[in-house]
Amino acid sequence: MRQRPRRLDERGLIHARLSGEQGTLGLDTRAPVVMAYPSPYRVGMSSLGFQTLYRILNTEGPGAHRAFLPDEWEPATLEWPQRSQQVLSYEALTPIRDYPIIAISVAYELEISGIIRLLEGAGVPLLTKRRSKHDPIIIMGGPVTTTNPSLLLPFCDVLISGEAEHTLPLAVQTILDTPGRSAAVEAAGALPHSCVGETEEGRFEPLPDMGRAPQDRLPAYSAITTPEAELSNMFLVEPERGCSRRCTFCVMRGASTGGMRILPIDVPLATVPDHAKKVGLVGAAVTDLPHLEELVARIVESGRGVGISSLRADRLTPGFLDNLARGGYRTITVASDGISERMREVLDRKITEQDLLRAAELVGSRGFHRLKLYQMMGAPTEREEDADELVRFALELTKLTRLTMTFSTFVAKRNTPLDGHPFVGIKTAEARLKRIKAGLKGKAEIRPQPPKWAWVEYVLSQRGPEVGYRAIEAVHQGGNFGAWKRAFATLPEEHERALVYGDEARRASRTGFAADPTSASPLVTLRGAAPREGT
Repeated sequence: MRQRPRRLDERGLIHARLSGEQGTLGLDTRAPVVMAYPSPYRVGMSSLGFQTLYRILNTEGPGAHRAFLPDEWEPATLEWPQRSQQVLSYEALTPIRDYPIIAISVAYELEISGIIRLLEGAGVPLLTKRRSKHDPIIIMGGPVTTTNPSLLLPFCDVLISGEAEHTLPLAVQTILDTPGRSAAVEAAGALPHSCVGETEEGRFEPLPDMGRAPQDRLPAYSAITTPEAELSNMFLVEPERGCSRRCTFCVMRGASTGGMRILPIDVPLATVPDHAKKVGLVGAAVTDLPHLEELVARIVESGRGVGISSLRADRLTPGFLDNLARGGYRTITVASDGISERMREVLDRKITEQDLLRAAELVGSRGFHRLKLYQMMGAPTEREEDADELVRFALELTKLTRLTMTFSTFVAKRNTPLDGHPFVGIKTAEARLKRIKAGLKGKAEIRPQPPKWAWVEYVLSQRGPEVGYRAIEAVHQGGNFGAWKRAFATLPEEHERALVYGDEARRASRTGFAADPTSASPLVTLRGAAPREGT
């Protein structure tokens, strides 16, 4: 029998991590809310949204503590259930099940495994409909609500959709002011941009529209810096919100988020604390800031390092790159997304070969270690000749600089024009990666994300609350890919929105890339064919 992972000394680990933090709030004070992140500490502490809401609840509201998925419960494949243990808050070393309210921020669909492990492992009833008056009220929100929040409905008492800087404090206060658990849940669920979860068997309310934070709530910025975050010792701030571009695959496109809100240069700079050694500029379209070069220059001139969440190849200049180098950059990462010029046009990416060639020339001439190019393969209408074009073009880039290409497989998301388009197929994606790797002959490094996990994300993205229940099955069966396949095999086949897997010829003939760019269903009734893994 496989041995269980060794349990860590959770209290000792928390004390060690707290000793390395700067800016911690809520220590040694009571709080009615614990903000729980369904991934480990290093991931949660690199989430700007999580840190921002924690700061707001502590500085303006009733107070909040933090908790995270224990490190040993993170692996995708993990014998489950583990022995239950007290998942403790960092600020008070209190079990999360003892708080009146647990607020969980969910970044993307695959974190559903972390939700299941976090709640079950901590002794909190997993399903909303099975909680009693003695159990904490579970609020869920986060970036996943911009795509498919319906898979959260079996697990949350209250769902908050979209930007939550204003809505979460209001929901917390409403719950605290309303006597009785059921009445408090209903009152919070009736707030704008909110709804209740599956509090009764089969009761699913329409999904709320997405909230938009008031201008006076911007910018988002973090409270704590820590060396143990993925973004080590980095103070995060958002100098803009949203995006004005219309890339057809992106949930942050301007048509979905209301465009780009730009803040004056002194506003984000004023949030940076004296102890910050590095400043991370986070946002959907930071490189589109008209004053970005000046902002980066001022950060670097203050003696701090700098990081930027996204760089566009067509926005790089020699002076900008020089300041990035002074701020600690050694590798420049840009996104191509479409693997050929034709695919970038199809996706409305507005990045050309000339943009990428110029970026490679600048990276090579300014002494950076390498250029990292993010690629998305498997988007609608993609063909083998597109892969061949990528090989030809990548070989040109390698003459200018060292090149690393990271590959993800396209996953159709709701609230985008490509919502409902089929998955390319696991075997097709694997074969295409193999074709690209063979063509490059070792002249560029390739780092692919496994297409099989993109398929799991795809099913979670395209279905309704029923996939939440299938996720429980998959986690209980160990969480490996085979477990997800078996769990999804029982999904009912329906005809409202048939999804075809893996057969590219049939797929091209039946879809023709004709998605409605304005479609964004607010209901949880989306269905599709019972998924098979792509062929």
